[in-house]
Amino acid sequence: MFAILRAWVAAFVVLTILYWMLRVYFRSTRREALEQQFEAEGQTGDRDAWVDARLRDYGRSLKITLLWLVYIVPMVAIGLIVYFVNYD
Repeated sequence: MFAILRAWVAAFVVLTILYWMLRVYFRSTRREALEQQFEAEGQTGDRDAWVDARLRDYGRSLKITLLWLVYIVPMVAIGLIVYFVNYD
């Protein structure tokens, strides 16, 4: 029982690092794409405010998506593997 808890804690630490790396990467690529879109459309006004407004909505959806893909799916998979290997 303690082995699975130790595996979950280790996985949680690794997944947390992966989560933050992916979040920074995806936000930076999205920011760059929005800055290019602002320039390509020839818009006037404050570019940073326009980009930040678009990133706010993107950040919410990114958090939910990464939460599922980085934390929930792997942790459930570890639990199911342990269950089927040990209790089947």
